[in-house]
Amino acid sequence: MHTQGNLDANSLKEFSWVERTVLGVIFCKYAGQPFSNMLTSAEWAVDGLSRAEAVTAFIALRHKGWIKAVRKSWGERLYYIPESLLPLLTITYAARVVQFAQLKTNVIQQDEMTQDKAISSIEVQKVTIVREGKPDIAAELLHVLAWMVREGQAQGGLPLTSKGTIHKKLVQRLSRMTVLTPEDFSELGIRYDHADVYPVHVALIIDLLLSLGLIEKAHNRMQVSPDRLYHWLTLSWSSMHREIYSVCMDRYGKAEPKLQHFRYQLLMFASRKNEWLSIAAGILDHDGPEEAIEIRESGGSSGLSLLTQIRGWLDVLAGLGYGEVGESAAGELLYRWQIDPGILLNFANDEAEKPEKNTIFVQPDFDIMVPPDVTPQVRWNLDIGAELVSRDRMSIYRITKEGIIAASEIGLTADVMINFLKRYAVLGVPEHVELAIQQWGQDAEGLHMDARQNVDQDESVDKVKKKDTWIYKSRSELLEKLNRPEAEAILDEYIVGADEFKVGLEVQKELFYIRGRVGLIQCDSNLHTYEQDHSITEQSGLFPGYGEIPEMWHNEWRGYHVSTARQIAAKAIEWQTKLGLKLNSDIVYVIPDQIQGHEDWTLTGWSVSDGRTNPAERRTFSPNEWNQIRLIIPDYA
Repeated sequence: MHTQGNLDANSLKEFSWVERTVLGVIFCKYAGQPFSNMLTSAEWAVDGLSRAEAVTAFIALRHKGWIKAVRKSWGERLYYIPESLLPLLTITYAARVVQFAQLKTNVIQQDEMTQDKAISSIEVQKVTIVREGKPDIAAELLHVLAWMVREGQAQGGLPLTSKGTIHKKLVQRLSRMTVLTPEDFSELGIRYDHADVYPVHVALIIDLLLSLGLIEKAHNRMQVSPDRLYHWLTLSWSSMHREIYSVCMDRYGKAEPKLQHFRYQLLMFASRKNEWLSIAAGILDHDGPEEAIEIRESGGSSGLSLLTQIRGWLDVLAGLGYGEVGESAAGELLYRWQIDPGILLNFANDEAEKPEKNTIFVQPDFDIMVPPDVTPQVRWNLDIGAELVSRDRMSIYRITKEGIIAASEIGLTADVMINFLKRYAVLGVPEHVELAIQQWGQDAEGLHMDARQNVDQDESVDKVKKKDTWIYKSRSELLEKLNRPEAEAILDEYIVGADEFKVGLEVQKELFYIRGRVGLIQCDSNLHTYEQDHSITEQSGLFPGYGEIPEMWHNEWRGYHVSTARQIAAKAIEWQTKLGLKLNSDIVYVIPDQIQGHEDWTLTGWSVSDGRTNPAERRTFSPNEWNQIRLIIPDYA
């Protein structure tokens, strides 16, 4: 049995033509979605294959690890192509699958047109931004986590109602503080628990944090997981984006083959960020009534049209800060990445964290200007100790008395805050700002002393306080480690592409996102709930009675009496395999499915040319048309 780490483009090139064709047909039809039945003989015949050939190649692909299986509790077996192979297969079989995304050339954003007068409007197409990319989701999650910590400090987490939901007032505050809106997710048809309590954008934030293990429900509280948070803060922005995107692909993308093809094409067909992709190609011509019916009947798409769901996915990417949506003057739908798409699948190295750029600017008016490339650790301390005023390419935080007092309650004291600002403020900290923070820190100490004198804390509350304080005392430990190399990624499996694919893939072990974690959103993908099935049907079971027929039937080209030839043809139909017919100097391969007559009989089936250059066609033959006949058994032909 091959491990997933050994599967690459070079091993794919070693496949037989039949194996490559079978894998391509399955990938085109199902993408990475599960299926239980092989295609019919007529469907395989379109690609010049008998069903016996297809099943034999399918068994080989199972042995080689390119197709896996799970077994349901009642015994039904489901097959699927492993998700880690989908990027490679998207490139390999690009010509076979409908093109949902194509690289667009000669386009320019409309506001750039006026800036560069040297560009002729005849040579390029104008693009209007219809959905601008929002600030990135990784920084947004840090902001939400910091809010959860501050808000839940006194009670050991956010208190939950008897239904297990966050209280309405806190939901409303979370809804207002995030840059996300319901419109970012309105076209996906997302189904989730407690829809009467959580707006869809709030549900998605909570689901993301639960899926990544950064928050958990315990003791009627929604609380931040200290150990997971600490580990999360050691990641680079690129690693965070990749982890978050893997959750989005798995949980929020509909489990429809066409939509899965689209999502992977969007990643694979753009070589870098800021390249416009045309999305209209392959959609408008393939999203007719039959397509809509097919999607609705599958039960996974809430009756929404294919184009609507594709546009919905693009809106999600823009809302999460991964890209932006545009439109040409002719109404053509366009999309471009604002992050290197290779990073999202580990095709590119993480963007290096540059210490010289890890700087902030403390202003005399107590505002802090924060460039986009500061590390997550620096931004986290700002989210804990300061008030976020605005977040865009340049974020603005403000130092306030309330913020310093609140931060000191959870371990980020005024002294720690001052040392932090001095370390990263490239122009230093204005003297009056430092003095104010010191004074507010003294005020905080006084409040804490009064609280300790007036409140008799029991042991259980002490434990909660210690747990919360640990999270933020560890921030000083993080500050000391800011210059250390990022923890080495643990590799589980990888795909290395051949040179012509210009693709390399390292699949990072699921350090944060683990399928099966309970979130809010109902996920279409449920393969992880079934037991892996490693049993594989052997080829010998495909041809019952194989040892009872004369070997010459499949070993030699021979002429036979019409009655014997009829027996051979009948056996080919029974085994769903091919017949070889020599018509004078030509050799024709037939996938038979019907014999008519007895003594004066004819054979009907799909005719395939010897060189596979012509498409299969339906033909009828009579025994007097061929000189010799041969039963074609896979691996014996």
